[in-house]
Amino acid sequence: MSDLLSRKLGAPGFAAEIYVKELTQSTVGGHDLLQHRQKIQALSEETNQYLKKNVYQNYMQFIETAKEISYLESEMYQLSHLLTEQRSLIVTLLENSLLGDKAPGLRGVEKPETKAKFNAEIAVNLNVNNQEGRKRLTALLEKVEGCASVVESLTRILIHEGDMVELDPSDNCAIGRVRGFLLNDSFMIASWLPNKRGNMRYQYQALYELEGLAVINIRDLGPVKYAFKLMMFPDTRVLQCANSSDKKEWLEAFDLAKHFKIKKEVSPTLSAETKDNSYDESFNPFAEDESFSGFQNGSESSQEVAESIPDWVVEVADDMDVYVAQRDFEEAVSLAEKTRDFWDGASPSLINLHRDLKLKIDSRIRQLSEVLMNELRVSPDKSLQGGPRAASRAVLLLSRLGQASQACDLFLKHRSALLKHNLRQLKTEGATTLYIKRITSLFFPFVADTGREISRVFPKNKVCASAFVVWSRNEVGKFGNNFRKHVFTSGSTLTTVAECVALVRSHSEQLIEIGLDLTFYLENELRGQVERCLRDAREKLMESIKLRALEDKWRPVNLVNKSGIARFADDMSEIGIASIHSWVYDECWVALTSNTINFSKAYLTFLDDALKMPSADSNIFVDDILLDIFQAQLKHVENSFRSGKYKGEAKFISRNASFLLHTVLALAQLRVSEVRLHPCPSFAKLRSEFEWLAYDSQKITTTIKSPVSDQSFI
Repeated sequence: MSDLLSRKLGAPGFAAEIYVKELTQSTVGGHDLLQHRQKIQALSEETNQYLKKNVYQNYMQFIETAKEISYLESEMYQLSHLLTEQRSLIVTLLENSLLGDKAPGLRGVEKPETKAKFNAEIAVNLNVNNQEGRKRLTALLEKVEGCASVVESLTRILIHEGDMVELDPSDNCAIGRVRGFLLNDSFMIASWLPNKRGNMRYQYQALYELEGLAVINIRDLGPVKYAFKLMMFPDTRVLQCANSSDKKEWLEAFDLAKHFKIKKEVSPTLSAETKDNSYDESFNPFAEDESFSGFQNGSESSQEVAESIPDWVVEVADDMDVYVAQRDFEEAVSLAEKTRDFWDGASPSLINLHRDLKLKIDSRIRQLSEVLMNELRVSPDKSLQGGPRAASRAVLLLSRLGQASQACDLFLKHRSALLKHNLRQLKTEGATTLYIKRITSLFFPFVADTGREISRVFPKNKVCASAFVVWSRNEVGKFGNNFRKHVFTSGSTLTTVAECVALVRSHSEQLIEIGLDLTFYLENELRGQVERCLRDAREKLMESIKLRALEDKWRPVNLVNKSGIARFADDMSEIGIASIHSWVYDECWVALTSNTINFSKAYLTFLDDALKMPSADSNIFVDDILLDIFQAQLKHVENSFRSGKYKGEAKFISRNASFLLHTVLALAQLRVSEVRLHPCPSFAKLRSEFEWLAYDSQKITTTIKSPVSDQSFI
């Protein structure tokens, strides 16, 4: 039947409305429809399980495919970038000549007047010695927050800047207003600050080097106009200008900046080759000044050779891009550590000589740190299926990069999100005790595992240890709120509350194994609600004592037969009174009133629940409640004994008082001593105060007779 139903529902021309219409016509009554609904629901669950199994089986294939796609994308991007560089290099070679004139293919080519004027301005700004461009770049320190590292390079100048709107590459929706700054070797993006702080108007976002930046013109289609795309692996950004002229200026500025950058790299090579191949006719080997000059130049050349850097350092930036594209973060971090050791051991002159290369590598390391941090960041659209292993991997790598504090913060946020997700998976159906048992079994081991992971990844790091303690306290506070919402309700009994509190206290001791004791804080979170429950239970017991006192006739209980006596003995044995047979006479009579028996059961049950909940700080509060309840029952016995209404039952009343003092109260003292490891002085004082009521209780056993009338049944 299920196969036929699945084929029918999975048919190509299946229409839900027609199927429901036919189904309602063929079935009789709601029972058949309900059965059919259950079959469809079972089929849906079976299909879900089948899909999950397929996903699990093909999970590794999905991961490998994603890596291959990412790798191919990076290769295509690098290929496009290489073609662009080769084209620019060819154009530069054509424009340069050893004789100083233009190449034949470029002679006679003139640009429009406006473009020539703009290009002339860009060309002036591209001059490294241009003090105006340097001043404009230095002025960014007062306007852009967080751009100090950008201004450090002495050879970097500002070429062009302007306001734009950033669009989402997927749906072309506006993200926010940004400001672009084109430098002679890179492009910086800054966002607008919503609240200005003095002269600060922008917030630094990112810096992209022109070598790895591809600028793509976007055609005007629909609402997207005057926009261009920036591609830099692995990011893509779309920027929209205010009008077509601004867009044209930006594109021309990017082209000229790349053109002059390549020309600057090629020109020293050409000039060096020309100098080596030319013959200086004015050279006089006998001139003292010239020989001294030649010796000085030779020493400078030898110094440059000595200050050269290995080839692998030059290729670090490209290698790190490849590792990030392949998601081989371990190799990328190892390369970053190797590079850091190299710069630490390098001389100051070598660092100054290759300052731009060092800044480029530092930029790649910052991008690597950002990618690893994104692995830990939690967003509504991001899945948590990576699990704690992937998070620990990212945290360990960030710690190796010197980002321990940021990594610890993101790791704890990731653990909070994972804990919240796991708690939501638990269903609140069933008894409250079962639900609390499930969440405590999940929560406290989770916190303990987090502490062990923090100790493993950040050994001897006091800052991270302190952050974990603060995080644990916040999570315990959230757990306490959830616990109060489910346990301390109007329908919860004192026994249920006591069992839940005992579960929490026992599971919280797992944190002591990792050196974290939050028992006091947890008990402080629950103390107010626990004391309220105890006060409510006290009021109910006091009210029941008053009601039973009004109905108490001081008559023994008749259990009819031996089976009744056996059931009564089992009930009393459950509450801890095993010697109840000494109070039975004439086979089925008990020398106690139903009031005494019911009070004993209720009091000892309340005692067990009360001892499960409070901490050492609230022992006095619990002792006062236990004392008030027992004293109220003994007051009833004393009033009955002193009144003239029950003079004939004086010995029977004394017998009940003896049972309360010597059996019930003694058992209560024993249980308190076992839990607290010391006796309760209030119980001893209460016993000595009412001991006179049971002075001749041992003589009453043989004198009790079976009453003829007015019999009591329990």
